[in-house]
Amino acid sequence: MNATPDHPELDRLSADLAGLLGRIGLDPAGEWPARRDRLDIRFAASAARHPGRVAARDAEEEATYLELEWLADDIARRLSGRAGPGSAVAVRARRSCTAAGAVIGALRAGAAVLPLEPGHNAGLQEFLMRDAGAEMVVSDGGLLRDEIPVAKSGRFVIAVRPEAAMRREIPPGTAFLALPSGGDPGRALAVRPVSHLDVLSWVDGCVPMLESGPDDVWTYFHSLSLDLGMREMWGPLLSGGRTVVVDRDTASDAGAFARLLAEQEVTVVTQLPSAFARLNAAARGMGTGLPALRHVLLSDEPVDGAVLADWRSAGIAPQALTWDVSGSPSVL
Repeated sequence: MNATPDHPELDRLSADLAGLLGRIGLDPAGEWPARRDRLDIRFAASAARHPGRVAARDAEEEATYLELEWLADDIARRLSGRAGPGSAVAVRARRSCTAAGAVIGALRAGAAVLPLEPGHNAGLQEFLMRDAGAEMVVSDGGLLRDEIPVAKSGRFVIAVRPEAAMRREIPPGTAFLALPSGGDPGRALAVRPVSHLDVLSWVDGCVPMLESGPDDVWTYFHSLSLDLGMREMWGPLLSGGRTVVVDRDTASDAGAFARLLAEQEVTVVTQLPSAFARLNAAARGMGTGLPALRHVLLSDEPVDGAVLADWRSAGIAPQALTWDVSGSPSVL
């Protein structure tokens, strides 16, 4: 929902945010902000346009754009002086409606984000943090041994790593240190810098092509540690849409995922072709229809034509277009 007379605090806070955007050279009323080079700035503009709209929903709760903006701003303030340009912050976030706020906060502090999942092996997490040179951690999934809490923001604890991290030269404009989809998370060379512009170019290519906007509902299915997870999160958040967070159990059960898509009336879904094949089989076997689904975005693996033919013949999602978005987006 947007700010209404029943929610005057949203009008006031939206005006405050609009003033902030004006001071940094953005026009919250415009189609696109004047500066388009950073994810955190683009999100601030989106939050100014849609403060009371639900930005993300998980199985237990939801968060509005304004609530995510509050969280991001608070985390950025608490990281100030501890992290900034040229440094990396590890974000160990559960798959929840507030995960994006933690990521945006670390980006707003000027740092690159090393996304970690609480379920990852502790030794692997330590290895990745040393490799990235991460000296700060933002976590809602607990702390590892020797991580020292120094602040708290909502459910997130901000901690410092006491042992000297290996200094790594992080290129200017880096948003994430990521693992490519399908890669082995135990290999050091799999971690690579992904710039703000890398992600924004994908969003700016896909969102207009899909004619996606505030009425769309996207899934947040993949780990933020993967390229695909980073891309799919920003499609809805920078276009005023809503994100449905898919927990790990549901993501690993194609039948449960099909039911979630139907219940939440999801309109845009991003999948690896292998996962899409499982979704197709489960939906067809259960007789689950997805009439709200408008777009299926497939990426990072070869697409099986037989699966596509089966999906279409079953009429699971009659109005959905299927796209290959691995490179230049194209309709399949």
